[in-house]
Amino acid sequence: MDRPGEIQKPRAKTRRPRAVLACELCRIKKNKCDEAHPCSYCRQRNVECTYRGSNGSILKRRFTPEYVRQLEEQVKTLQSSSDTPSVMRAPTPGTVLTPGAFSDPSSPKASPSVDASLQGSVGQSRDWGYQVPSPSCSSKQSAQEFSAVNMHTRSVEFYGSSSSVALLSRVQRNEDRDVFLPAKEQESGSIVSNLHNPRFSPGMMDGIQQSINSDPAPSTPGVSIHYHKCSVFIHAFFSSNHYIHPILDKHRFLKKCEQLWSETDASQNSSFIALYYSILSLGALISVREEEPIDGISNRQWSRKFFDESLSHCYRLGMVTDLEMVQCYFFLAKICQNELNPHWAYMYVGQAVRTALAIGINREPPAHLQRDVESLKAESRTWWGLYSLEMEMSFAMGRPDTLGSDLYHNRRLPVTYETQDSSTLPQQQALMEPPHCAIIKYMVDFSRITRALCLGIYLSDLSLPELLARANQLEQDLNRWVDSVPEAIRPSRTFSRKTSLKSVKDAQYAKRQRLVLTIRYHNLRILMFGSLLINSSPGERASVSASEGIQKCLDSAKQTIDIIYHIYQHHDFFRTWFYNITYISFATSIILVYLGQGASDSEVQSLSGFIEMAIEILDTMDECVVATKAAAIIQHALAQAQDKSASRINDGARRDGALPFNHQWGPLTLIDEVFDANLMFETGVWDDPEALLRFLGDPGPGDHIDDGSGEPQLVGQ
Repeated sequence: MDRPGEIQKPRAKTRRPRAVLACELCRIKKNKCDEAHPCSYCRQRNVECTYRGSNGSILKRRFTPEYVRQLEEQVKTLQSSSDTPSVMRAPTPGTVLTPGAFSDPSSPKASPSVDASLQGSVGQSRDWGYQVPSPSCSSKQSAQEFSAVNMHTRSVEFYGSSSSVALLSRVQRNEDRDVFLPAKEQESGSIVSNLHNPRFSPGMMDGIQQSINSDPAPSTPGVSIHYHKCSVFIHAFFSSNHYIHPILDKHRFLKKCEQLWSETDASQNSSFIALYYSILSLGALISVREEEPIDGISNRQWSRKFFDESLSHCYRLGMVTDLEMVQCYFFLAKICQNELNPHWAYMYVGQAVRTALAIGINREPPAHLQRDVESLKAESRTWWGLYSLEMEMSFAMGRPDTLGSDLYHNRRLPVTYETQDSSTLPQQQALMEPPHCAIIKYMVDFSRITRALCLGIYLSDLSLPELLARANQLEQDLNRWVDSVPEAIRPSRTFSRKTSLKSVKDAQYAKRQRLVLTIRYHNLRILMFGSLLINSSPGERASVSASEGIQKCLDSAKQTIDIIYHIYQHHDFFRTWFYNITYISFATSIILVYLGQGASDSEVQSLSGFIEMAIEILDTMDECVVATKAAAIIQHALAQAQDKSASRINDGARRDGALPFNHQWGPLTLIDEVFDANLMFETGVWDDPEALLRFLGDPGPGDHIDDGSGEPQLVGQ
């Protein structure tokens, strides 16, 4: 008890003990830190709270329970707000395909590595507002898809709504299915099994297994066992297809070939050998045919032999993941594509993508790692070349690509003097590529337009006006892409036979690349506006805008035929690029669909001339059985269209062959060597129940063939 008259002294305030470790801000401000994370001082001021150790490194601290609960409440609030709207942002091509997007992915001003779905629409006049698919829309899309077990291979195969197999499956489910397929074929299983060539994959796998189980042939000292005499196929590859997909370094590849040819050890096992045989196979397939084939064996037989050799080495190596295996799978996919077997092509390009992701060539290597410059360049070329090929093949099959978000891929694009910009650093000069590698960047940009087309048109449920508006928007992006391509390889919007002789002096790679980019430009333009033709009747598209869209589609179809016809007249190399059958068949089918919807007499006459040109092109590719059969089918369809043109003019109603496909119509391509039969059912080509079975593709790599002896023979064995 205090004595009276004494002055009470204030009790001393309890001092907080000195913190063992204060956060950075408290240390600078000389505050007493409570050592929480975040501490009370930083939390009140809403600033980042960090702790550093004695060596300057940032230390990880545990968050307080109160702070954790606060974050959880914020997450719940954000989740509830995000569930309210029914519209989500979708990739907007205007965001991806602005001029800034046509730059190096490492550039800070616009990075293609940022996925379009995560980019805002700032500064853009458009916003597609991609709708989350409703249950009814999803069910419609699912009805267009097809998945079944192939009884021949025991493999499950899926075909999306843009594929011919899915379309044929829909036709088979119709009431009049008996008209199209014999009962015996219907009972044998799914349409995948019915349309499969049983001589293809089973025979090939048996041949590969036999090659694996057998011992390598003994080598003779000083004699190469790797077909040095077939080196002409390698040079054929580097003078043609290499310019379209320049992922290899020609000089380094040929140097390794010289080492391989000088080897006398037959048991050498490396991923380069698998790559080597894949290049031999592709080169033999696309090379100009000589009057005297090597050892009396045709190029196609050599190609399939080398295809089997490459696969057998892949199986011997097992699950090897390196750059050369990625490149090997890449070219195996290209072989299947030119053999008109897109299902196998899709599988091999997917294997290439997975292997590439497994070894991380899609990522920019850390700066502190000292890497060989040539290896860095090869990885960049391979990844971005694979990126565009995967996008192309997936869309043609109606299947999703396996690339994932572009956020994963921050690898620098190959830099050439044509593609460099102000952001190119002096130390990057060592990474400069030759001029013919510039196409890689522009094909990546092109593939992003393809993805936007897939999402914006083929995976959207749109009315006719909306479809037209979106197609026009995509065309603007496509035109911006054309303007961004260097003049030397820039695709031509309008083809003219009266060309200047100045182009004669252009480099060989420029001529090849300009030609391919022009054909792909028109093919994608047909896809943009072709859905208008398929999903509307002449009465519905009576508006001026819709009619203009249809004319754009027809114009690109006619130019595709005219360009290929002109090139076939003057250039031998182009006559063995068998994938052109797809472009020709696609363009011709569009014209035939238009003729079947009530074209005028004058249009029938003028458009028939282009169809006859297409038939002539296919007839010149008589080495490929698919081309010959496609020509016969188109000839029959043309005759049917001409006979029925008068009645179709008076018939304003939409015909069965032009029923809406829920905006899921895709390329009229050759799926597993089968011509898109929607048009053929429309024009009555398949009235003969045996016609569909007769239209099976020619044998692919490693097929069994009939040599007349009654026993199947595996090519090249």
